[in-house]
Amino acid sequence: MLFRTNAEFASVLLAPVPNMQSAFSSDKIQVFDAPVGTLIINPSNVDRILRWPVIKQNAAIAFSKRAYLDLVETELDGGKWELQPPRFGHIDLKALQIAKAMEAEISGRATNALYLDSLFTIFGVHLIRTYSLPSATGPAKRKPLPKNVAKLVIEYMHQHLAESVTIIDLTRICRMSPSYFIRAFTLTFGLAPYQYLTKIRLDRAERLLTETTLTIEDVALQCGFSSQSHLTNMMKRVKHVTPGQIIRTRRAAQR
Repeated sequence: MLFRTNAEFASVLLAPVPNMQSAFSSDKIQVFDAPVGTLIINPSNVDRILRWPVIKQNAAIAFSKRAYLDLVETELDGGKWELQPPRFGHIDLKALQIAKAMEAEISGRATNALYLDSLFTIFGVHLIRTYSLPSATGPAKRKPLPKNVAKLVIEYMHQHLAESVTIIDLTRICRMSPSYFIRAFTLTFGLAPYQYLTKIRLDRAERLLTETTLTIEDVALQCGFSSQSHLTNMMKRVKHVTPGQIIRTRRAAQR
């Protein structure tokens, strides 16, 4: 098939593909065995031929020109840049690790939008640092969030616990690019944005379970979890206790 996108596009193979065929524009088609972890990059508005003889299992990630440029301006301090596809059959284990994390999150019973946004940003930053020019320019200096900005971000999280919160929502508050925001937030609080949001959601859920007679399902929905089982699984994983155990402890204390 002839492949062209109006976005910066990359895919990571999650299963091997024998005898894959690929070429740019009118170049000679190359045939190669593509193992797990093969990274295929297609810059925007560039023709590419891709053929595969078996069902292809891959994670496909696309960034709009604007979104990719925003990341570049942060990571490479602006200037000219160009996404450089690696050789055919190139394996990128870091890209594979991120792609597997995306697959696991999307395949789960409940998806953490903020975590997924973070993975997309991390993947984009990896492409920029590894496959974009100018490669000689280092990443921007790490700085924490200004105190007033940090306060606004945390207030927003608390006010929207029951809603889906994305990286874009948070960057609009502080007018930062996604990659810069994630680094600055993590440096400020010691946790990535999605980890911090999960923490305050679980803290709120624990308080409600301890201090009210709301059902576990109602608590889950009020704290931004998609279901009772989602809350139970997250609480057990992070706090090593289940909502049911908290309720039983509360009832025992009330006797």
